[in-house]
Amino acid sequence: MHEGLYAMKYLIDTHILIWYMDDKAKLPERIESIIDNPQNTICISIISIWEIVIKQCVKRLLISFQIDDIFDAIKNRDFRLIPIKQKHLNTNRGLPLIHGDPFDRLLVSTAISEKLILITSDKENKLYDVEWVWEKIR
Repeated sequence: MHEGLYAMKYLIDTHILIWYMDDKAKLPERIESIIDNPQNTICISIISIWEIVIKQCVKRLLISFQIDDIFDAIKNRDFRLIPIKQKHLNTNRGLPLIHGDPFDRLLVSTAISEKLILITSDKENKLYDVEWVWEKIR
């Protein structure tokens, strides 16, 4: 885990994105301030948006926002949208089988490949050799 006083680059895990868009009360104040700090680069992977769409389609996720709202937030908040890249897939192939969720594995490999700090509360994601940040919920 690493965090400094200077601007940092972060990747938001899918559940963090959902909480940020739908239920900020679930976010620790420190995490919300990291995301809202305009000096930080906040990245959202297309993987997270895809995961949200799939979970909505199979009725495993109820949210109060639309997918277009995520893209509006990306534009309005100056977040960076990250596509799936070849280097993410190559890193993914080398990951140990700690996490069985393919979305989480690809998010971890994206964070590693892009040298981003992963914002996650997922205990399994933290077992990988990835920089991450989290703290207890308020």
